[in-house]
Amino acid sequence: MKTHSNHRLFPGLDGVLGGFAWFTATLTAAPFLYSSGDLVLAFRQTGNASDYAVNLGKATHYYALPAGTTVPLANLSAAQLNSAFPSLNGLRWSVAGANRPPADPNVPLQTLWIARPRTESGTQSTPWLRKGQSAQGLAGAQIDGVGYNAAQGSSNLPGGPDNTATGVVIPVNNNFNVSQVIGATGNYANTFQGNVENLTADDFDGAPGNVSRSDLYELLPGTTAAGTVNTAGRFLGYFELKPDGTLTFNTGSPALPVPEIATVTHDGDVTTVSFATVNGANYTLRATDAAGLGSPITTWATGPTLTGNGSVQSLQDTSAAAVRFFAVEVLP
Repeated sequence: MKTHSNHRLFPGLDGVLGGFAWFTATLTAAPFLYSSGDLVLAFRQTGNASDYAVNLGKATHYYALPAGTTVPLANLSAAQLNSAFPSLNGLRWSVAGANRPPADPNVPLQTLWIARPRTESGTQSTPWLRKGQSAQGLAGAQIDGVGYNAAQGSSNLPGGPDNTATGVVIPVNNNFNVSQVIGATGNYANTFQGNVENLTADDFDGAPGNVSRSDLYELLPGTTAAGTVNTAGRFLGYFELKPDGTLTFNTGSPALPVPEIATVTHDGDVTTVSFATVNGANYTLRATDAAGLGSPITTWATGPTLTGNGSVQSLQDTSAAAVRFFAVEVLP
């Protein structure tokens, strides 16, 4: 798949992704602004005296970016970040938004946008799963609470360089700190399916080449046409935090997770191989006998293919050989 690199901002996004230039010109000391559907970037650090929240703009604005685009997110202020934390080592950060009342009528109610940390910086994380509207509503209320707390905490603090329309440093002893809403284990007080917080390395500050990445997923609520709920969320791109305190959003084609075979069953000469899929990715079953184990998997015989739908799917091999070895290959 061909991609192109483009670092400029696009019409309609300047004031949202590029630093809210139209706000900061006149409201440099205004309290933090938040509304339903905004993505909020939250930072916290064990034992630190303050949390830090940043409004990254409407989640839906991130839909409009072409593949291969890198957008600097100037709402994150390196000055505020350095004011809030003694270092960027061991820093927990997350990005999330929720379509809560008063909701955007163009997006289903209780749609969630949640970033998931990458285990390996060059490999896309396993997508979060879509859930029913009720389950997503519980998590959505907590996610909405992060933005609400940031706005309320801001209104109780004096204006200044650490309290602006797009970013606010909130003492953890403030009644409206964001830590209480995210929860001790980073899963929005046990209302979400996993830990949403990335954790920078202990030596993150030490090398300019260090990066911390989290993938952004859109989770539409409700069931699919097939009547299932637990399907993968839609990948929108990834956030990249650097030791200089800058953050970008990148829409390059993701590195797809290596397929993990869940089950292998036999029925006569038919072997069924089942594995988790990513929506839209293409999968091919490869097979070999014992003699081929010393050869690269890409040289093994190819079998049937399918396009992933975000759930567990299966491919079949019809060889009558007594011993067979299988692998699943994935391509965008």
